[in-house]
Amino acid sequence: MKNHLKIISAVVLGLFLLGTTVQGSGTVIDAVPITKEDAAKKYPPPKGGYPVGEREPHMASGHVNSPYSPHQEYDCSKVGHGQLVLDTHANKVFVRP
Repeated sequence: MKNHLKIISAVVLGLFLLGTTVQGSGTVIDAVPITKEDAAKKYPPPKGGYPVGEREPHMASGHVNSPYSPHQEYDCSKVGHGQLVLDTHANKVFVRP
């Protein structure tokens, strides 16, 4: 009986930890604006220029998803439209729509 209790406890704890990890990945990150000069030096644009972030109508105003995997959500409310934003997870630059 003690072994069954240990197994059940381990499974419940594992599911709890997995649930909190998955839920915590939806965090909104404050956008880090970057100048065109700094971006060109540190993060050269790909052919065709920097991609544009993706804004969904259901998200809060100013919230933009990065075009780079894992598509983190950034709060770009303090960044002007058309300015460059640094995706701190992918270390790449995108344009705020």
